[in-house]
Amino acid sequence: MVTFLSRAVFAEPTLDADAATVSFVSQARLNGCIVLCNWKRGEVERLLPAELALGTNTSPTPDLHPVAFVFGDLTDGATLFGGVTFFTGIAYQEFAMAIPFVKHTHCAHLHTYIPRMYSSYFPPTWSGNTYYGFAKEIARLRWQGPIFMITTDDDRLLLHVPVETGGSWLPGGSCQLPNFAAMQEIFALPVVGRKADGTYICSYFSWDFSNALVRPADSCVSIDAPLFEGLTPRRCDDVSSGTFQVQHMLWKLSWPSSCRFR
Repeated sequence: MVTFLSRAVFAEPTLDADAATVSFVSQARLNGCIVLCNWKRGEVERLLPAELALGTNTSPTPDLHPVAFVFGDLTDGATLFGGVTFFTGIAYQEFAMAIPFVKHTHCAHLHTYIPRMYSSYFPPTWSGNTYYGFAKEIARLRWQGPIFMITTDDDRLLLHVPVETGGSWLPGGSCQLPNFAAMQEIFALPVVGRKADGTYICSYFSWDFSNALVRPADSCVSIDAPLFEGLTPRRCDDVSSGTFQVQHMLWKLSWPSSCRFR
């Protein structure tokens, strides 16, 4: 059985949020799922812009590379400014595909690259593209029983994810589930997006599980239409112990900045 490829098997250094001295601008609570997969390395490489490359995999399976998916309902939206939290009451659905352990050809530090996001709400879609380069598109995102679905406005199916729960809810702040720490490491990396003009933008996520609940699950991400250039329809099975359902996870987003490629 091939295990999930964690930060420990990649050779390049990282630059965390504390070292980068970032501050955060917005937050919301995620009620949804995080799915971890391993893909063939060559298939992941085809999804990257020319200036980005995958990190050096030193594991016994160097032909593989991790891919992650995050989706669900965002609630309790708020803006952070001057140490004050301004709650907006915004709630919407969102999906993100993430490729961790990516580096720019002129930088040694590892990043997590966001090649596609979907959102049900226009303002975060606009700001995500304009300021962060997150390649967001408006779509219809919803749960139909245990299946999370993404369709276009005319009901063309883009993606669906059946989720099967596999255990009891656990306190997120003390969660010791397999791959949980590895998942947190992925989303602590600097996040790189690419604007339509080719400009790279860096930001950070802060995922706070201290007041969240987590439980293990099983899932399979079914990509039902070409989501962007290079990504064709395919089935993406999670790795063993590779899906987490979360409730009330506090997700913060930093101010965007120019990428520190040097």
